[in-house]
Amino acid sequence: MAAQKKAENPEFLYLPLEDIIVEEQIRSGINTESESFKALTSSIKDRGVLEPVLVTQKDDKYLLLCGERRYMAAQKSGLPSIPARVVNAITQKDEILAFQLTENLQREDLNPIDQANGILSFVQARHPDKNYDLDGVMSELVNYDRGSKYTTDGFSATVAEILKISAKSTKTLYNGLSLLKLVPKIQTVISEGTLPISQGYIFAANLGCPDFFTIFDDIMKTPVTNAKLEKMLTAYKKAKPEPEVGPVPMQKQVDHLRSIKSYIEMEAGIYTKPDLEVLIEELKAFLASVEKQAQTAPETVLGKKTGKRPTV
Repeated sequence: MAAQKKAENPEFLYLPLEDIIVEEQIRSGINTESESFKALTSSIKDRGVLEPVLVTQKDDKYLLLCGERRYMAAQKSGLPSIPARVVNAITQKDEILAFQLTENLQREDLNPIDQANGILSFVQARHPDKNYDLDGVMSELVNYDRGSKYTTDGFSATVAEILKISAKSTKTLYNGLSLLKLVPKIQTVISEGTLPISQGYIFAANLGCPDFFTIFDDIMKTPVTNAKLEKMLTAYKKAKPEPEVGPVPMQKQVDHLRSIKSYIEMEAGIYTKPDLEVLIEELKAFLASVEKQAQTAPETVLGKKTGKRPTV
């Protein structure tokens, strides 16, 4: 297929791949070793690219808006050019994200985590002066449902556009964004489809569960129903408090420390160096306190457990 830059309809062109610029896309990455990508590459080798990619003029080249998988498969197939639809010059990040969201959501071509990141990025690009973080956007969605008078200026129009693009309810948008609160390990299994998105929502709604990571590991080995998972994650809220008959058992204290250790390990890369330095100082003080108490602690506890330290 010869490279060319003109067609009967100037909106559609055959563009040399070298003339197309690929910048950051909504999709977090394309697995070129997946069976679906290999099938796409094989199809393009046999029949060419049947559906044009979407581009916009950028200087003397073209910026890719949508169609990264087709572009990469065309490269892999050794094609010199690719059919492209050219839209009017688009330079604003929120406009680019709107095009990407529209195509990928309509094609159901994004996993839940990429969808959530795309929507969050779109809001942030539309309102750069607001410095929205994840919690801020989720809070605005709650206010949007309460009525436009509760939302920040301009946010209602942004939500309306997202609803139009995604054909989702505000509750679904809120639940989707909540998945970004999960640690990367859990987000990955949701992206891969190993953990159902409905169970991802349940985990995201119960981040305070003390057995959170233990339950996650268990259900990845032995899947459970949504109802069972919710019961497991909320059981601690319904448990009756133990009577205060003495100090907390040391094994429970050790288990708590191990839980903190596991959480820090799974959150690697999220904490800053100053955060960890503060934690180190606290641990040093804690260790000194334990060592001091160990010097005078009794070897054994005699008699009935009363919650008071026995006289030795």
